[in-house]
Amino acid sequence: MFSIGEFARLGTVSVRTLRHYDEIGLLRPAKIDPDTGYRGYSAQQLGQLNRIVALKELGLPLAQIRQLLGGITLDELRGMLMLRRAQLEQELEAHKNQLLGVEARLRYIEREGAMPADDIVVKKLPAIGVVVIAEPAPAYGPENIVPVINRAEEQFSQLRIRDLVKEAGPYIIFYEGDPGSDLIACLALPVTEPPAELPPPARYLVLPEVEEAAVTVRSGPAASIFPFVYHDLARWADEHGYHAAGPGREILVHRVTDPADVSQQVFEIQLPFSRPEATLSPAAT
Repeated sequence: MFSIGEFARLGTVSVRTLRHYDEIGLLRPAKIDPDTGYRGYSAQQLGQLNRIVALKELGLPLAQIRQLLGGITLDELRGMLMLRRAQLEQELEAHKNQLLGVEARLRYIEREGAMPADDIVVKKLPAIGVVVIAEPAPAYGPENIVPVINRAEEQFSQLRIRDLVKEAGPYIIFYEGDPGSDLIACLALPVTEPPAELPPPARYLVLPEVEEAAVTVRSGPAASIFPFVYHDLARWADEHGYHAAGPGREILVHRVTDPADVSQQVFEIQLPFSRPEATLSPAAT
């Protein structure tokens, strides 16, 4: 038998909490000394206390916990805790990405006024046939785009698209929709030839040739790369007297599935641009 203080220490709760649980009939002492009124608890009651604490951490009020304790099974409690664990893991991952975004913004602010990034080259992007799965996105930014792309990639797998086509390269992310309209994020798989048949919502299209694009390769979590890489590309274009021409494309050069390996993923980011002389009309020349 344990005193209330010993039991509180073992159960990692306060003595006041145990007294309150006794008062509301949630966890009665195993024994109360009739002369002193001291409460005594048994080792078997640690399991009941653990259930109470677990349900409380799930956000349930004490009144509901009292109702559940008599009927909930260990498997049901385990399932509830596993669900809560998954929710907390998702929240933790979201907070990690927010932190990466804040750190990236701080780095970008510190580089304001400095020379644009020196890892940018000019490329001609050939026309390429792709199989696309597209979905609306609430806005740009990794926190909005990454979930959409993950769902699209899962659809590629569920529809067994890779069994229906001959691949010609890694996934490409591009965007549809005019400025001010709804944003559509597209995951595209390059293919060597048009497929004979595709299950919806997959579709085949040809991404047009881009005469010139500013291109750079960056590695790491998306939250530490975007949107700042586009700031670098836009500044580079401006420094050279060019004009950005249309939304960018992102090639998933190296894709990882384990969040622990996210620092190893590699993106090639492409921003089309035009030269001033290409925008002049015949009358202006």
